[in-house]
Amino acid sequence: MRFMHHIFVVVLISSLVACSQVDYSYMKEGQPVAEAIVRDVGATWDADKLIARMDPRVIQRSSESAVRKMIQSSAEKLGPLTDQKTLTGQVMIETDIPGKTALFITETKFEKGRGRIRIKLQKAGSTWNVMGFWVQGNPGAA
Repeated sequence: MRFMHHIFVVVLISSLVACSQVDYSYMKEGQPVAEAIVRDVGATWDADKLIARMDPRVIQRSSESAVRKMIQSSAEKLGPLTDQKTLTGQVMIETDIPGKTALFITETKFEKGRGRIRIKLQKAGSTWNVMGFWVQGNPGAA
């Protein structure tokens, strides 16, 4: 019985290590995609660039007009993106979105202040789709 317990522990640890390596590679692969989307959208605040990358399920849940309103508001309050740095990333398995997603938090500097952009991605085939995009800004912050 003790022998079986040790085998179970070894298998469990091996499974956790394998999962964390898969998750790390998923996150590592998604990070440059997330950074490029943040850069492309934030530089000009072009809602069409974000909408083109969004998963259709996201557009169904929150309307295209809500996305456009968020982008327009961000453009007015923050101005164009001038600098960005990814702070963290994590891989998640959720109940409302089948499959894995990768969430990245990017520290941002804009013409009119500072902030953070969170972006959630999911890979479908060879394409990374945006599952969420949130802007937190602090206009006037140096």
